[in-house]
Amino acid sequence: MKRYRYIFRGLVQGVGFRPFIYNLAKDLGLAGFVKNIGEGVLAEFQGELENTEIIDEYIARRLPKNAKIEMIEKFEIKPDFNENDFYILESSKGKISTVVPFDLGLCEECKREFYDKNHRHFMNLFISCINCGPRYTMIESLPYDRDKTSMKEFEFCDDCKREYYMPDNRRFNAQSTTCPVCGPRLFLYSFKKKKHIDGSNMELLDKVCEEIKKGKIVAIKGIGGFHLVVDPYNKEAVERLFQNKKREGKPMALVCRDIETVKKYCNVSKYEEEIFNSPRCPIILFEKKTGDFLHVNGGLHTLGVMRAYTPILDYILAKTDKEMLVATSANLSGIPMIVDEVEAIERLCGIADIVLYHNRKIVRRCDDSVGFVLNNKFVLVRSGRGFAPVTFKLRGKTADKNILALGSHEKTTIALKKEYEVILSQYLGDLDTKEYIDFYESSLKDLIDLYHFDFDYIACDYHRDYFTTSLAKKIAKDQNKEIVFVQHHLAHIYSCMLENEIDECIGFAFDGTGLGLDGKIWGSEGFVIDGADAKRVFHLKYYPLVGGKNAIREPSRVAYYFSNLIDPEFAHTFFGENKVLQQVSKIAKTFNFPLTSSMGRLFDIVGVLLGCGKINSFEAQIPMILESIADKSENGVYSFVMNFNHEIEIDIVYILQQIIHDIKMNEDRGIISARFHNTVAKIVVEVAKVLRENYNKDIVVLSGGVFQNKYLLSKTVSFLEEEGFKVFFNTVFPINDGGISAGQVYYTLQLLKNC
Repeated sequence: MKRYRYIFRGLVQGVGFRPFIYNLAKDLGLAGFVKNIGEGVLAEFQGELENTEIIDEYIARRLPKNAKIEMIEKFEIKPDFNENDFYILESSKGKISTVVPFDLGLCEECKREFYDKNHRHFMNLFISCINCGPRYTMIESLPYDRDKTSMKEFEFCDDCKREYYMPDNRRFNAQSTTCPVCGPRLFLYSFKKKKHIDGSNMELLDKVCEEIKKGKIVAIKGIGGFHLVVDPYNKEAVERLFQNKKREGKPMALVCRDIETVKKYCNVSKYEEEIFNSPRCPIILFEKKTGDFLHVNGGLHTLGVMRAYTPILDYILAKTDKEMLVATSANLSGIPMIVDEVEAIERLCGIADIVLYHNRKIVRRCDDSVGFVLNNKFVLVRSGRGFAPVTFKLRGKTADKNILALGSHEKTTIALKKEYEVILSQYLGDLDTKEYIDFYESSLKDLIDLYHFDFDYIACDYHRDYFTTSLAKKIAKDQNKEIVFVQHHLAHIYSCMLENEIDECIGFAFDGTGLGLDGKIWGSEGFVIDGADAKRVFHLKYYPLVGGKNAIREPSRVAYYFSNLIDPEFAHTFFGENKVLQQVSKIAKTFNFPLTSSMGRLFDIVGVLLGCGKINSFEAQIPMILESIADKSENGVYSFVMNFNHEIEIDIVYILQQIIHDIKMNEDRGIISARFHNTVAKIVVEVAKVLRENYNKDIVVLSGGVFQNKYLLSKTVSFLEEEGFKVFFNTVFPINDGGISAGQVYYTLQLLKNC
């Protein structure tokens, strides 16, 4: 008789791991127990065992599909001869280091039961099991047990209790399980009638379906917040939603029931299909192959589509007989996504026609995740439902100090380095309004409380005027913590280095804005990095950001300035008698506008010249259109000159001269766009070749918001690989500013290695 103790660490709570261990023990005829602990799951197995081989083999072959074991500690202990059965014990507290489970989309088994008239879960709008349902958005504290979630308000009926305690049932120890008898209820509010509508769950849901078919806009409470849902085939209804949200032209996400529907409108790779059908259910940016939904996606070449991850969304699609529905976050400009029904009824008047909500509390606001697939890798653009919290296991030696990283100013996230893990929060938005700042501060407290987190160092952006930087300084002073300021573009590179466990590389960070170490606005930076030693070796030659901050929204100011500088006749013909632009350009000759090396602004300039717009109604609107019009069959490249001074510089004037020449020659704008994209990719390659020769490095890291441009990223990776470089780009942390906090953590770790 032998007894072995196992401690499992990783994603082992909220994924049916304890029931799995229970059934393992029963199948093998072993006694003992299993329970959740702060560090993961603890199990003890006792029986006539020579060693642990049979247990280990069982675990390897039958591990639950959503579980992920990162570490197993096991050792032999003294047998308990009074124990002759196996039990699931009550969870015990302790230090928290387990991976918090993310929300899981509706599984196929639950979907079948939902539509089965003979099953007791027929039309159970909150159906879930150990393989699906909300997790992160309903957890109040760890370990993960029902009484520590928002489901604690719903006491089991006899049938649910029986399923919950039945070892061979899929809902055995499933904390989110419920049924129509004992589960959450639906409520429907009409703005027109200014009152709630009476009815059962299904009657109210059927009413919603009728309203959608009539072209109405419906706010629906989901797992991590409210969606605004409308019929995408009704152009008038979609236009009304755009106007109501004041988000004219900004692409809206679509939801559908299956990948076959997506294939009707988009090109779908095998890996895209796998991600689409996975429990994570992100919004995937697919390449379109038809001209449909131009009124939904702002005329872009991509379509953002996710699988219906809740029974409610799936039912609405089936009942309305719609292949697709618009399902965009319910928020006003500058305000986080709404999660509370009281706020929804207060704020959405004039935006939605009716509000459908349930009485299960959303503990944690969480937007839908967004990303795209490149080279069979998923590039995360927004971390949210299904991905958050992003947990990355550190391997090898790391500093024993804990680090809190507060991120940047836009697309903010928070990162915690706790022992051997880096944990990244969900997307927290742009910190330009009180509402988003309040959300950020509450999320910071929530993360610290959830993980029982204490830290030694606090990392933040180098920009002293960012809210996150001011907050970091306050926390450091109040709590007597050491603070580390991390330059914005370095943080981009270090985020990718972290997820690929790289200590040295050539790194390129391309984005719109970030304060440089010289006080100028950076955005096209190349570095040579060894540990914490980072040397800036490349950037676009500084140029004036004509119009200052206004140039970000109105890039025609900078475009006119360069056009007038290069070819005044062309500028006059292209822009006409625009007194404002002429005045701004004139002022630029005497007034010192900020200097920038921004690659993002260069994409703006070229986009304006190619007729992609004059104003960015939302971030990167013009560059997104510029990418969409690119003729991907074009391989041409514009000439550029590398100037070797203290750093390698490239003057954008020479490139813009060639673009203006092509425009005057009436060259197809799709070809010009492609040539420009190819040129930027070629610049990276040629600079990297020089740096490889000078510094003997062949690893290249790409990060930053400009590389959200899939065409540019694909071309750059392809060109680099053709030249023999090993290329890495973000696939764990967001490639844009959402990954900054993770980069701040890794840079700080590199500094501590030298201490």
